[in-house]
Amino acid sequence: MNTTEHITRAIELFWRLLTGIVMTAFALMLVIMAVQVISRYALGMAVSWTDEASRYLFLAEIFLGSVLALRYQEHIRITIVTDVLSPALRNIAASVADVICVLVLLMLVVGAWNMMDRTAGIMASTFRMSFSYIYLIQMISALLMIGLLLGDLYRRLTGGLPVTEDSRSD
Repeated sequence: MNTTEHITRAIELFWRLLTGIVMTAFALMLVIMAVQVISRYALGMAVSWTDEASRYLFLAEIFLGSVLALRYQEHIRITIVTDVLSPALRNIAASVADVICVLVLLMLVVGAWNMMDRTAGIMASTFRMSFSYIYLIQMISALLMIGLLLGDLYRRLTGGLPVTEDSRSD
């Protein structure tokens, strides 16, 4: 097995791992919310940590799930204008959109970094976890999305990725 095959397998493993993390966060959130509802309404007592834990899992699921949605081209998009463009103009529009997305995500990375610094010493009220982990997940997700968008932009500019084709879902 050569180096390229090792890298390809490692990347495939990474995407499977990320999918597993998102699915696990979703399943845990469902279980914790069920415990919360049952304990509150059936048993008449509130379990204090369930609200915070489900919130953290939901945020992890949303941010990391956004990376997967971008990878599989599953984000909502309105294509009424780009559908009438020629393939060359569609490539230009997609490239401009990628650049704008990268700039917005870079702002998100900077904001997440600043918030990690500000919340590093602040702990969750019901269990010992720093708020900075929420922003770490946000930053990691934004960096992964930047990587995907830059890869698409590179392939599109070098002629390797037509707009109508999804190269990441292989």
